[in-house]
Amino acid sequence: MSPLRTVFLGVAFLRDLTLSSVAVARAVVDPRRAAPGFVTVPLTLARTDVEITLVANYITLTPGTLTVDVSADRRTLLVHALEADEAGIRADIAAIEVRVTGATR
Repeated sequence: MSPLRTVFLGVAFLRDLTLSSVAVARAVVDPRRAAPGFVTVPLTLARTDVEITLVANYITLTPGTLTVDVSADRRTLLVHALEADEAGIRADIAAIEVRVTGATR
């Protein structure tokens, strides 16, 4: 584990937590902004149980998103999002994977 990358992961999580909290608050104030749905997200970097768990928990702890399932082959996550922009969700989770694997390897 890289201590510096672990700190970076923590700071990035706090930033994402803040930004997503604001997005959820906006959706509560104006429900027309919300477009909830499920998105299937392939895992490209996370392979170990620890990495997959960290990615899934990062998603779940961020307001507006929830990891619903990890596929049997551990290659795909099913995510529910308040604003289910498929391409955006996949890009965000890919960035999360990079940060998590950077901190754990």
